[in-house]
Amino acid sequence: MADYLFVPQSVLDRWSEQGRISVDGTVLTILGENRSFVLASAVRFMKMEAGEDAAGLLHKVKTTDALKAMGAEQYRESVLLGETAYQVQEGFLADAHALRRAAAVSSAAKAKAGQAPGAQGGGAEGKAKDKPEGEQDLLAQYLLDNL
Repeated sequence: MADYLFVPQSVLDRWSEQGRISVDGTVLTILGENRSFVLASAVRFMKMEAGEDAAGLLHKVKTTDALKAMGAEQYRESVLLGETAYQVQEGFLADAHALRRAAAVSSAAKAKAGQAPGAQGGGAEGKAKDKPEGEQDLLAQYLLDNL
């Protein structure tokens, strides 16, 4: 499973209109499941409009910060990098690293409160490593089911 999942802006708009999600700043919450994910503004490179793909960006996803660092210019659904023009899809990356950090903090809090089973040999520590992957898998499945 990837460390980031791309969610197109059009999908977020549709889900928001349907009352499935809530977005507060950079945090996406799936309301029915009460799960939250950190978002970063990004684009997916869909096709070439002009020039050659010397940078190898076609069919890749880059954050808007990465675009700025590369010297690329974005305007709506277009990105210019030097003499090369791309058609892009606007959206966001859901950050799985943030999920891992949140799950680790949550597991530590449960262990401290005495809720984590078997603190010896792979108990709470093993659970902390498994949970984020589960949440990431849930988001991926939610995206697949609703795209």
